[in-house]
Amino acid sequence: MTMEGKIVPPGRSRLNVAVAGAGMTGAYLYRLLTNAGCRVHLFDREQNTQCGLTPCAWGTTSDFTRLVQKAGLDPAKYILKKLETVVIDGLKVNAELLTFDKPALIHDLLGGATYCCAPPPTTGYDRIIDATGAHRALLPPIEDDVILNCCQYLVETDAPLENRVRIVGVGYAWCFPLSDRRYHMGCGTLLEDPRAVLKRMGWFQSETERYKMQTLCGCLGTIRLTGPHQSLPFVVPGTPSIWGIGEAIGCVAPLVGDGIAPGMRSVELLLDNWEKPAGYQEAILSEFQWMKEERDVVDALKRGETVGIREARILLKNSRRMNLQVGIKEVWGILKILAANYVTRANPG
Repeated sequence: MTMEGKIVPPGRSRLNVAVAGAGMTGAYLYRLLTNAGCRVHLFDREQNTQCGLTPCAWGTTSDFTRLVQKAGLDPAKYILKKLETVVIDGLKVNAELLTFDKPALIHDLLGGATYCCAPPPTTGYDRIIDATGAHRALLPPIEDDVILNCCQYLVETDAPLENRVRIVGVGYAWCFPLSDRRYHMGCGTLLEDPRAVLKRMGWFQSETERYKMQTLCGCLGTIRLTGPHQSLPFVVPGTPSIWGIGEAIGCVAPLVGDGIAPGMRSVELLLDNWEKPAGYQEAILSEFQWMKEERDVVDALKRGETVGIREARILLKNSRRMNLQVGIKEVWGILKILAANYVTRANPG
């Protein structure tokens, strides 16, 4: 059996694997493993949100297309809007982002599979995969873990909204289109209740004065912004061994919270290093070196240090990864807003 033109290593198709976490990354791994002939059992918590996901996170980068194709699915079926521009704190910049139907994609990746609402047993499997995201339920706790609280809402309006991002402390608020009248709106911040931030910004109240807005659903969640380099170990030896993927091992951008494509990419790296735990760790750290740089910026902001040209260059380089067409002047302005907001919120009055 082959997968993307590669021969599946001998014996993998006979493996019995447990995957803890049936979200985006866990579902993607499930699909690739079952396509390769593995026996895979899914385990997850009962979700109490309307869409069955926490968080739902509908936005991602253009890498999404290739990754979905690798699972044997058509990405066009799930892409809702391709975003060519985004307004960041009043500055309109060219971009190459997209929103997608995450619940539908997860549903198709799982292909009707069901999961058990309990932790996986510690025996009976050749390997257990921790895909539990911010919970990191099976791997050891992380020292100096950075967890961002977020709130998010699905809203519908009778007039178009602006596709926008607003920086708030170490975090941001967003409004991204899912259709001509439906939007994903939310906020994540390290410093305070994100619901209070949205209320203070007046996005819901002020908009309703100009047109009608209906909130279809909403939920609270958390996002790990720790980065992979501070999220070791990725593998715990044993019988069975436990390997982590996605957000459970910090594969989320510490500054912007982008974790969809990185989580799926971590699955590819796991499969490429299936029998090589040291190789897997090295591959993850190399692939996401840029996340370490972003984490360094977050740490500098948390310590109240003066940010300078080094931090600006990091933001500039990483913005190009998301195809944001910004220059050093715009990046410097964003960095100053981040620093000023953090100092203000961390030291009120």
